Amino acid sequence: RFLVMEVFGRYAGFTAMLPTMAGAANRCVIPEYKFDMEHLTELLCYDRARHPSQYSVVIVSEGAMFEGGEMMFSGRTTDAFGHAKLGGIGDLVSAELNDRSAKYNKGKSIHVINQRLGYMVRGGDPDAIDSIVPMAYGNLALDLILHGAHGRLVVLKNGRYDNVPLEVVTSTKKTVNVDKYYNKERLRPLYTDFEMQPLFIMASD
Repeated sequence: RFLVMEVFGRYAGFTAMLPTMAGAANRCVIPEYKFDMEHLTELLCYDRARHPSQYSVVIVSEGAMFEGGEMMFSGRTTDAFGHAKLGGIGDLVSAELNDRSAKYNKGKSIHVINQRLGYMVRGGDPDAIDSIVPMAYGNLALDLILHGAHGRLVVLKNGRYDNVPLEVVTSTKKTVNVDKYYNKERLRPLYTDFEMQPLFIMASD
């Protein structure tokens, strides 16, 4: 079978890329790169054939688009900031995989399980980093207030706690650097050049 997991992220593919890099999926598709549906099907069939339990997983960013398609929106509703809510690409990918998989599986379609994770992604038990970093952020933010510093944001920069002007994160949209981090042919992160990279790869740029 195939497992298709749709995750949030709007115009940036970090929430699809990082779990894939951590081993949660074989492939991922992201908003920053329009993917070929036929190629994704072929790759997932290849992954499935190599897995002892005969399954493979793809993480689909909610803003992902296949070649010839556009972003999919879940109705006309908007979020608290007035942005149209994205969603539904996972359903479409699942249907396409079901239709196309027989070509790479001796004429038999492969069953697809489709799950839209949404904010369930944030519902796991915290690990040590999840607990320590917010504690440090809170203390650093309080220090800024006590020192009369305003318009600053506490951050992790190059593996160290720091603070930067708010404009650093509000002036531009932060998206995945496809050429640096995404393997367009394999539809997954690039697993190279880790030397001297910060702990939070991609997100630290």
